Amino acid sequence: MMERHRLKCGIVPHPLEVEDLRQIYFLVTYACNKACPYCIEPMVHSGKFMSEEQYVQAMKIAKELDFQTLYLHGGEPTVHEGLLRFAELAKREGFRVNMFTNGIRMDVLRKLDGIVDEIRFSYEPGLEFMFMPQAEWQSRIKLYLMATTTSYPTEDSLMRVVYKALLLGMGCKVRTLNPVNPFAYEHQFVPYLHDRMLYMPQKDIFCDGNKAAYCLDNGVIVRLGNMQLNPGHLKYSVDPDGVLHSRFTHSDKSRIILKHDIEAQKTLFEPLLERLRNI
Repeated sequence: MMERHRLKCGIVPHPLEVEDLRQIYFLVTYACNKACPYCIEPMVHSGKFMSEEQYVQAMKIAKELDFQTLYLHGGEPTVHEGLLRFAELAKREGFRVNMFTNGIRMDVLRKLDGIVDEIRFSYEPGLEFMFMPQAEWQSRIKLYLMATTTSYPTEDSLMRVVYKALLLGMGCKVRTLNPVNPFAYEHQFVPYLHDRMLYMPQKDIFCDGNKAAYCLDNGVIVRLGNMQLNPGHLKYSVDPDGVLHSRFTHSDKSRIILKHDIEAQKTLFEPLLERLRNI
């Protein structure tokens, strides 16, 4: 096993990690204007909002722990009336500022353009308004495709969306579901994506945000949400009450009923994952 270094915040990256894990997620609100069945946030729609005082205090702690990237997160961050102010404060403190969004509040996102470093759109089939030329934005815009066999029954159906985004200059990443609730558990496997990793050379697999990942021929990263390479890793967040957490609490795991066929699929990957975990 390679020697692993510990960051000031206590995070120990996997040797194959490609992300700078000095990142912290500010859940500025639990409110959301959608109801995605794969949502990882157990408190979504409970409606809390972070105050500016709580935000500023949490930023001070984040600076002390040497975090470099601050994610504006939720819920849906654009429903927070102070989001623009929060982004400006974070940039003033020297953070790289990224955000995830469902894209509905495009009026807010346009105000954030050029302040936020990267805007990541959570894409599902039919959300055509998310396809925009990168040349029209100062911030980097990326399409994050939540891949299931229901949404993309074939690799060709997935790749049509990928290439549409790339032709516009957008960034693009393919993500399978993190099995944190009954819906995500049942839709976590996309055979044409998972099987590719199972049979590819081990040297072509890397760690992306603690999950197993690889690149497609066009350079787009596929991140397998159910393939954990760094179990027990720390992942910092600040909740809408301003409280710092070193781990995420994911939603509805207690309601998952294990299914034999899904568990059998997971077993196929265990030898590969164990080899990668022990690098």
